[in-house]
Amino acid sequence: MKLEYTKEELSLQAAALEQLFDAVHIVDPYRGVRLDPATLEPQEESAPVPPMDEAGRGLQLVRHGGQETMQISQGIRVDGRPCVLVLYRAMPKDSRATVGAKNSYDRALAQYREDIRRDYVTGVYNSRFIHEEYRSYAEKQASRGIPVGAVLLRVNEYWELRNRESREAAECCLNSAAGILQLAVGTDQEHAVLARLEDGLFAAVTVGMPAARLAEAINKALEGARRVFSISLSRRGTFTVSVASAEWAETSSWEMMLSLAQQRL
Repeated sequence: MKLEYTKEELSLQAAALEQLFDAVHIVDPYRGVRLDPATLEPQEESAPVPPMDEAGRGLQLVRHGGQETMQISQGIRVDGRPCVLVLYRAMPKDSRATVGAKNSYDRALAQYREDIRRDYVTGVYNSRFIHEEYRSYAEKQASRGIPVGAVLLRVNEYWELRNRESREAAECCLNSAAGILQLAVGTDQEHAVLARLEDGLFAAVTVGMPAARLAEAINKALEGARRVFSISLSRRGTFTVSVASAEWAETSSWEMMLSLAQQRL
């Protein structure tokens, strides 16, 4: 596939690809909008562009048109302008399969989609989910005047455990912390989610409630919890968590809100 196009070439390429794929979109990755292939004029808002590798390619399973769909992304340039070509193809289904087999297939795909949203160590959401999927939801709510905020949480002992003990001990510490934090944040995605950003850092994004109030609830949960984890079969350790928050209204930007909360840690 070509990576450099003129508008005319892109329009022809999109028409050809529409014969093979269920949908073909041209996306402006900076403004988050779909573009008309012929004119590059902005149309409706697009879904967030998924992470792409060093070659400018991305692949993930998404819900599109009400069904599980493979989304293929390719970074291109159109008359020198960076764009993303996004192709959608519904996952195939065997029409001769029994109802039970179809249900099993659907459950497996749904489980896979949920698994790729999760951090493999702690089971809470991962950085990809919070930055790509939840960000879009939070930004829409903020644009409607609904309070949105972020609470950054650092497990202070993580790096010392990695350096002096073992990776297993550090991850056990993270697991213990994540369990307490998840209980404090809750599981209602419309109001708050907890995600592991990197190493010993977590973020809780809240919608409809000031972040300072969630930070207070998390601190109370930590104070009342038994913050103990296993270093080895015979040794135990305790951990502490630093908590800081920032409100969307302070910054009016997703990146700046998270950055401000992190600065306050």
